[in-house]
Amino acid sequence: MKLPSIVDSISFKLSALYLILFLCSFLSIGVTVYLLTYHTLEQQLKSSVETEATRLITEYDSGGIDELKETIDEADGQVSYNFFKYGVIDQNGKLIVGHLNNFQPSTGWQTIKIIPATNKSEEEKQDLLYVKVMALPNKFWLGVGHDGEYIQDAGEAIIHAFIWGFVLVIFLGIGGGLYLGGAFLRKIQGITNSTQAIISGELKHRLPVSKNYDELDNLAILLNQMLDKIGSLIENIQQVSNDIAHDLRTPISHLKFRLENALARNLSAEQYKERVAFAIEEVDTILNTFSAMLRISQIESGSRRSGFKIVNLSNIVASVIDALHPIAEEQEKSICADIEQDVTLSGDKELLTQLAFNLLDNAILHTPENTQIKISLRSSGTQTEFIVADNGPGIAEAHHRKVFQRFYRLEESRTTPGNGLGLSIVAAIAELHEATIVLSDNNPGLKVVLNFRYKPSNSA
Repeated sequence: MKLPSIVDSISFKLSALYLILFLCSFLSIGVTVYLLTYHTLEQQLKSSVETEATRLITEYDSGGIDELKETIDEADGQVSYNFFKYGVIDQNGKLIVGHLNNFQPSTGWQTIKIIPATNKSEEEKQDLLYVKVMALPNKFWLGVGHDGEYIQDAGEAIIHAFIWGFVLVIFLGIGGGLYLGGAFLRKIQGITNSTQAIISGELKHRLPVSKNYDELDNLAILLNQMLDKIGSLIENIQQVSNDIAHDLRTPISHLKFRLENALARNLSAEQYKERVAFAIEEVDTILNTFSAMLRISQIESGSRRSGFKIVNLSNIVASVIDALHPIAEEQEKSICADIEQDVTLSGDKELLTQLAFNLLDNAILHTPENTQIKISLRSSGTQTEFIVADNGPGIAEAHHRKVFQRFYRLEESRTTPGNGLGLSIVAAIAELHEATIVLSDNNPGLKVVLNFRYKPSNSA
């Protein structure tokens, strides 16, 4: 399978999209900062010029043009006023006082360029002045200017800073996009290789999961869990096929042998009836096995979950005990019950009845005489616990998980009736009801504990 190039990967495209959005935001911020800084500095300059112009107007009002000339000459000689330029012209534009004369006799703000006495090049030696022009009596015009070159310098510094920042963001964005795209493609390549290995038959192979636990890792974990489930189902199918071949071969072989023997011999009508009865018994055993397998498949499909209702588990367990108590007494076994009243949960009444029946029936069937069987049902908070325990021979720990497999039977149980599907049905019903089932040693005997995680209801 051919993977897309880095620039065609989703990570790179998303990085490029975010880069464009960030650059637009960066550009907007740059323009805003430039305009705000320029405007703020300009307003500060104009405010200082207006203050100075107002001071000079006051001097003119108090002493006329001579007082104004003296004040301007004094200001030109002070360092603190070096940034100010002064000039008074008449209506014909003739300079009367100061050195600033290239402004128009018109009230308001004017921006002009002056050429200082330096050896700078033509482009560098022009300074920008902000000039406040005010009308004086006797048709004179006062101009007060301030060097505004520092405003332009600040604006240019901001522009240069944002240009370099713009370039840096582009390089970092492209580099980050290539890095993320490469990392994304490496993960996809690992998933692709693992998938191809699984398709080619390596069913034990699993998708790689890194330590980052990002979205792809979470997806890989879920897919691995799904593959584990599928692998378990495949193993179960293989086991079922083998077990069917083992467990059904014996009754079918017996059936074939009896039928062939009946054909080969000259039997009486009564003997033929015996052979037919035996054949029917063997066929019933085979049909019961297939019926149990179909029932397990139906339970595992989960279709019964849609019909779940609130059921009284206490009544179900009590009815099962009542039904099997006579059988236990016949085999000289006792049943001791400790059942909490009105324990309810959401489930299928028929299946829960079969679950309780199979567990208690197994305890009766596979234990010797004088065995005591204890049944307990308790509910606490969000958990319901159902226990079936006995003091019989028990089951070795190595077989605890295997007994839930289809057709699995212990050697000591092969002489007893059954097909090895009873506990498989119990496990399927427990899984359908999202219950856990655990086998443990009862010292002596076996203890089977089921925990239902549904919150009990008070309704019956």
